[in-house]
Amino acid sequence: MCSAVQTRHEDVSATPLLLGELLLRRRADAADRCALIDPPDRARVTDGPAQRLTWREVGERVDRLSLALLDAGVRKGSMVLSPAPTVHETIIVQLAILRLGAICAPVPIQYREHELARLMDVVEPDAIVGFARLGKCAHMQMLQMLHDLVAKRGKDIPLLAYGPDLPDGVIALDPDAARAPDDAELQRLARYDAALQLGPDDTAMIVFSSGSEASPKAVRRSHSNQMHQRRFLADIGGLQDGACFMSPRMLNTIGAITTGLVPWLELGGRMVLHQPFDMEVFLQQIRDERPEMTSAPPAILQMILQRDDAGEAVDLSSLHHITSGSAQLSPSVVHAFRERFGIDIVNVYGSSEGALLVSSEADMAAPEDRAAFFPAYGWNGFRSALPCATEVETKLVSPDTGEVITEPGVPGELCVRSPLVFDSYWNDPARTAAAFDDEGYYRTGDLFEHAGGGRPYYRFVGRLKNMIVRGGMNISAEEIEGLLIDHPKLREVCVVGRPDPKLAEIVAAVVVPKPGQSVTLDELIAYLRDDCHVAVFKLPQHLTVIEHMPRAGGGKVDIGALRDLVATDARKETEKETT
Repeated sequence: MCSAVQTRHEDVSATPLLLGELLLRRRADAADRCALIDPPDRARVTDGPAQRLTWREVGERVDRLSLALLDAGVRKGSMVLSPAPTVHETIIVQLAILRLGAICAPVPIQYREHELARLMDVVEPDAIVGFARLGKCAHMQMLQMLHDLVAKRGKDIPLLAYGPDLPDGVIALDPDAARAPDDAELQRLARYDAALQLGPDDTAMIVFSSGSEASPKAVRRSHSNQMHQRRFLADIGGLQDGACFMSPRMLNTIGAITTGLVPWLELGGRMVLHQPFDMEVFLQQIRDERPEMTSAPPAILQMILQRDDAGEAVDLSSLHHITSGSAQLSPSVVHAFRERFGIDIVNVYGSSEGALLVSSEADMAAPEDRAAFFPAYGWNGFRSALPCATEVETKLVSPDTGEVITEPGVPGELCVRSPLVFDSYWNDPARTAAAFDDEGYYRTGDLFEHAGGGRPYYRFVGRLKNMIVRGGMNISAEEIEGLLIDHPKLREVCVVGRPDPKLAEIVAAVVVPKPGQSVTLDELIAYLRDDCHVAVFKLPQHLTVIEHMPRAGGGKVDIGALRDLVATDARKETEKETT
């Protein structure tokens, strides 16, 4: 077990090439340092007490699980599927799989039979590591059912699990989870390690993309892809060896892996886990564990400011950086965190495929620029001051002509080339070919435009698949969202197309007001027209007020659910008019 107060150690000079080598380094030079801290409310997610583990204890548990996986037949190249709750066991599972040279395929804990069956069809796992309970769901019983379905097709998949009351045939991991391996077991692992031939280009993980297409995309991430992000927290937040940070992310996401797990191994620091999100617990953990850095989406940042406005105690004194993203970021929020708390907000654009833009003070001095723009890596020779992003190259390409766009104000698809970018979707050559252009740039499917004024900045415009076409005019939903998010009465906003018999689509706003506030369509129109000076054809013509935004995989707003909601309302209105 470990305490919250830790000393720092100097980093070692050797540069590892594989994720497992990072763990070996930390077991050697930071054995008694606190490494991993469970959420205090983990009982909401799964069984077992919250724990605090040192690097020695992390290493011993990885050894123990590695032995169990070997007994189950897992070897180099084996595909291991695992639900990924934000608890210490998930980290142990991921490290053990990687240590054996197997492929880790983490999945969201919200997935049920339908989604899991589809993922299993894509990656065809050789083993599954799960939990008896995830939230209110007897998750292992679902996995057992899927196992039986696969077995009928001729493939027997071993199931291993944490938790009590496991179904027959499931290998229980709890009894030996904390026991250090004996000498004979360590010798067995040493023999395996000595024979293992693993290189930087071998597959480390599969990250399932939460895109809008009918079938899931399995993004192949190599050890090299991941290792290029090992200095992410040090580069953007100045974190030193042994530093503490808090990871409030679902551990199946690319953000949790490349900006959490991998930098944690590099720093040999203390990672505080938090999820599912609870504001009281979140602030308590910041107060008690004293992390230097964490992450939060714009809606959470707004809620923290509201608490401060109301005079409630908010102790963020240990933090100096917060990463944000996944939605439009308000310049006023960036200013407020700097002025009130001395915290720099770092706006991050990224994707499961490895696209990365980081709006940090290293490249963009003005806080308002960091909220509104992203650095145009590679444009006119611009290179990031962040070591983790120096090799990133980008360009904007016309979706219609394929020509490179250089003039400001013209939307183009962002294309990215860097060592961070994946090289293929798992067993999907057609999608892989469509994802890259002839120069090896990954097509992100997201629209940006040059900011102009000689600045090497991009402004996010929208997504190619999230355009509203009103009477033949293209409207970026994200553009309107980025303006409405600064409305003083709104906490969250999403803009979608609403079916219209005359114009094909009209702009519809779906909003979550701030506590105690109400808002009307006329107010939003006046704000956009008079304060933001938006063209009339872009103004919303319909408003839906809801209490909470629906969420999809990775915590993103479920755009499909909102479109369905708005379309259903439109259909009902049409039916009333015709009866």
